[in-house]
Formats: sequence, structure tokens, C-alpha cells
Amino acid sequence: MPDFRSVDHVQLPIPLGGAARARAFYEDALGLREVRDPELDRPGTLRYSLGWQRLDLTEGHYTGVAPQAHLALRVGDLDAIVFRLQRAGIRVDEAPLFDASRAYVEDPFGNRLELIEPHPPDAETQHHVTDIQIAV
Repeated sequence: MPDFRSVDHVQLPIPLGGAARARAFYEDALGLREVRDPELDRPGTLRYSLGWQRLDLTEGHYTGVAPQAHLALRVGDLDAIVFRLQRAGIRVDEAPLFDASRAYVEDPFGNRLELIEPHPPDAETQHHVTDIQIAV
């Protein structure tokens, strides 16, 4: 059985010349921190820290995104992030779940981001619904 541990990074496309708009959205509006590495940096690529994972944005011949494709980010204070995005004039669609607060937002290129903040665990079980394991 392969030993998959976690997602290392996600790469999303942006159109040629889109780096400035990407920085305005991901750094200024969303608040992510760009990761710089002289050995890996190359023109047309931006990298952002997502905890132990990384988001890579790469300029190229952009053809758009699939309607249901999205990057889901678990966050600690969804209300503060939503406020920050709305203050920057970015449309936020809130879509709460029974066990989490959730919002969707699009970057300037139509890439969809899902922002999820799980509700605290149930006091009786101390588990989230996502903690259930199924053996086959």
C-alpha cells in the first residue's frame, strides 16, 4: 500500500502577465505569504505558504478552469478572512455546512477557492464528522 502522507503543494494556472493581479489577490486581499527560494524561483511562478503545504501559481497559456475545480483551504478565523476579502471589494459566497462555516471566492482568473472553518468538536464525542474512518 502506498504511504501517502499529505498534499505537498497545489499548482494553479494564471495567464501570461497575471503575476501582479495574482499578488494583489493572494497577498494583499487574502493575506498569504510568498515563499522565495533562489534555487527554485523562476520567472512567471509565485509560491505561497499554506502551513506545511504550498500553493504555486504559474503563468502560461491559460484556458480557464473547470467549473467544479477548486482549492479548499482550512482556516482558523473565517469571519476575519471574509471581512478582509469584502473590504478589498472581492465577492464572497458563504455556504455553511452542518459541521463547518464555509465560503467560496474566486481569484482574478476564475480559480475557485473554498475556505472552511470547522465548528468545534462535539463535546460528547470530541470528534468532527471528518474524523470518521471507514475500513474496506
